Amino acid sequence: MVTLPSLALLLLLFAQSASVSGQDRRLFYRSAIDSSEQPYRLYVPSSYRADGPPLPLVIAMHGTGGNEGTLFDDPVYKQGALERAAEKHEMLVASPLGRGITEYRGIGENDVFEVLAEVRARYHVDPARIYLTGHSMGGTGSAYLALHHPDLFAAAAPLAAAYSFPWLARNAVTVPFLWVGGGSDAEYYHRGVAVGVERMRKFGAPVVSESLPGEAHNGTVKDFDRILAWLGQHKRDLHPRSYFFEVDTPLHGEAWWTRVERLAQPGRVASIEARAESRERAAFTTVNVAAFAFQPDRAVFDAGAPLEVMVNGRRVWKAIVPDGQELHIAAGAARLNPAKARVLTAWRTNTVATATNALDMAGDEKPLANWIADAMRAATGADIALWGGWAYRGLAIPQGAVDVVDLIQCSRPFDQSLVTLRLDGRQLRAILDENVPHPKKDQPLRMDSPGASRLLQISGASYVFDVHARDGQKIVSDTLQPDRVYRVVMEGQAVERESVLLGGRFRQLEYETTGIPLTLALYGHAARLGRIEARQEGRVRAVR
Repeated sequence: MVTLPSLALLLLLFAQSASVSGQDRRLFYRSAIDSSEQPYRLYVPSSYRADGPPLPLVIAMHGTGGNEGTLFDDPVYKQGALERAAEKHEMLVASPLGRGITEYRGIGENDVFEVLAEVRARYHVDPARIYLTGHSMGGTGSAYLALHHPDLFAAAAPLAAAYSFPWLARNAVTVPFLWVGGGSDAEYYHRGVAVGVERMRKFGAPVVSESLPGEAHNGTVKDFDRILAWLGQHKRDLHPRSYFFEVDTPLHGEAWWTRVERLAQPGRVASIEARAESRERAAFTTVNVAAFAFQPDRAVFDAGAPLEVMVNGRRVWKAIVPDGQELHIAAGAARLNPAKARVLTAWRTNTVATATNALDMAGDEKPLANWIADAMRAATGADIALWGGWAYRGLAIPQGAVDVVDLIQCSRPFDQSLVTLRLDGRQLRAILDENVPHPKKDQPLRMDSPGASRLLQISGASYVFDVHARDGQKIVSDTLQPDRVYRVVMEGQAVERESVLLGGRFRQLEYETTGIPLTLALYGHAARLGRIEARQEGRVRAVR
């Protein structure tokens, strides 16, 4: 017998499904990386016609532990609400898997662009109206993709994002942002977004930041109708006559007419300001760019006339740039090369160094963590570097050729700016002691990678610990001088989220933000040395 509450629920579900008359499709593509079948979900509104006008596309990205169907089906997301909003606003909505818990970086980013390519091949998508949104990890991922590819997306609406990539915030000048957070969410979510929003506003970017009163982490996903309505107001300029583009690595160096190929100082942000001063004259102002390519946009520049090209106030070219050719500009000179097609799904095309051996997170003294800590110390000039593997979800660095994507993937999930603190030897010892593994405080989550642990890795010192000793007495010996004050570098999440236990001094320690994000420190270290090596040399040892 059907009870009244059950009948009411069935009627409600029927009413919700009846309001959606488009196609809810479960699709796959075959990955060119490993030949695996990767799933994605797609909603096609009933208004879509193959011979009709192109429709906007929203890429909707799930959070940690979710999958391609979560935003469509999970009750947390008001089951069916996303489809109903897509139907109402006549939008295609695609939700990729993101290859799991990848933060939509590395192979997760590749997955998003594979799905985008698949949808654009199957359906008539308006190139000027491709949008990003997502929740939690998906919110952070939508910010990451929009800021690294500001020429591809018309707007982004991150929901409950964890951080905001402030070193690229100026790219938001061309990508409107709607940040939505829960007023009752954890403080580190607000802090992680606020720093990027502040820099966006500094440059006059079209950014809206909302904190929903009384709502916690999941409260940001209550109204997809409003989110899609806001996204739909924006349309991308397909042929801008000027732009400013911030670049962190050559992996993300291409936008509009230019492709940054080499940085003068790897590990520091580069920028390129491009201006079409007329249809026969292009001017570029670059910072930290050693080499870049220029493909004239034929909607902006005259194909049949000599083109004058100025770089940092100096003429480097005045001649026709034929179709199928691009200018390679380096060291104050330019030459013609065959034009390179942009392939967003290209994989491992930016080799940066060679690894003598594979580096992973095995053991107490972890080879990969040694290398990461060394890179942090080299980037900042600190005396000591501490790196903690709490919630670690990265991948090993492979032996042989190491690509920029390997450096992005090896330290997931966190990528905040590095911070420096002044700590004496006693304070450092207390921090090391608190992070020695303990059953109640060192429990990796099911989605963590092998090697996840609170046990701190160190550069610039060494220590021996006894896991069985009492709290406060777990450090048996170390090379720290008790009275010396050290300049210590950690990843920003340590002081903002306490990803490293801080000896009872969380929110009490004064620190300086360096402006150097972790992945740039890794990239700079690898690019400067050209080789990646890390020996186990007794930095972290357990009493046996």
